[in-house]
Amino acid sequence: MSDIVASDNSPLPGAEHDPIRRMILAALGGTAGLVACSQGGNGSEIVDDESESRAIFNAYDRTKGFEKGEMDGTPWVATQTGNFDLDDPAQNLLARLKMTNNLIGQRTYIPMLIRLMIGREKNPGGPLLGAAGMFTWQLQVPDPNEFPDVPQDTVVSRSMYTARYLDPETMEPVERLKNPFNGKMMVLEDSTFIENFLIYPKGGSRLIEEPEFANDDPETPKTRQFKRWGDELVLFQGGVYTEPGVHQPRFTENMWASMYKDVMDPDVSLVDTRYTFTGINKAYEKPWAGYEVSDPDLLVDLAYGKKVHRAEHLPDFHKKVLVEKYPDRL
Repeated sequence: MSDIVASDNSPLPGAEHDPIRRMILAALGGTAGLVACSQGGNGSEIVDDESESRAIFNAYDRTKGFEKGEMDGTPWVATQTGNFDLDDPAQNLLARLKMTNNLIGQRTYIPMLIRLMIGREKNPGGPLLGAAGMFTWQLQVPDPNEFPDVPQDTVVSRSMYTARYLDPETMEPVERLKNPFNGKMMVLEDSTFIENFLIYPKGGSRLIEEPEFANDDPETPKTRQFKRWGDELVLFQGGVYTEPGVHQPRFTENMWASMYKDVMDPDVSLVDTRYTFTGINKAYEKPWAGYEVSDPDLLVDLAYGKKVHRAEHLPDFHKKVLVEKYPDRL
């Protein structure tokens, strides 16, 4: 086996769509962009109208929670749980889902510690906030009444994101904090939202609420890049948002690392996975941070997390900070 065992075959290098990356950018950047490539725009257009650009990214319009018990749909269970050929799009997808979720129908939690940094054009930047974040994910069999025309073996991914902001000096919860870079008092809002994805068996995906962000052809094969790194298998998922406008620059990169032997072993159903994320977007996308659309300051998100499958295995800090306040997010 070669050291690099698979690569992305997307026709837009660096701008692939996948639900994991889409969810994380939406959460950490506070915007609508983890699977970040509009099917419109050719990358050369200039958007001058700020209201039009602002309408593209408004994290606070997203639905906060499920209302019809959607998280309790029929869990999806894979028929293959190991010995993946990572060059095959369908098996590449199964390996990705085993590392980032699971293949046996259990719920998945991704608790994270986050640092939000400000980058400036001509002056020093630095830490703006910390955050305690968590994804709650459930892979499901599509309900034929809700999704009557999806390809066979499509998977529905239900997602809830929950985060509270922290003082960057103490990494403890805070509700008000002065922004040291513009002098404005920030009245912080917890970040909660939901998303739904269709994940196609050949590797593409569609974001149900906002198909302009992810709307792949179900029949077009897509793979993601893996690399053997000693005993570990590292999954790379990242990309560049290609829609031009005042929201640029906007890109992400995240990595998931598990033991290679566990990913490939059909008898290891739940693999330990570590996770890191970096994302860049404009600071104005946090409306409480005191920035205007015309402000050039950048928000740089850095996150470290891990995957667990039982609420009792969440870090004690997340149990106290998130679960006690939002028990329904489990």
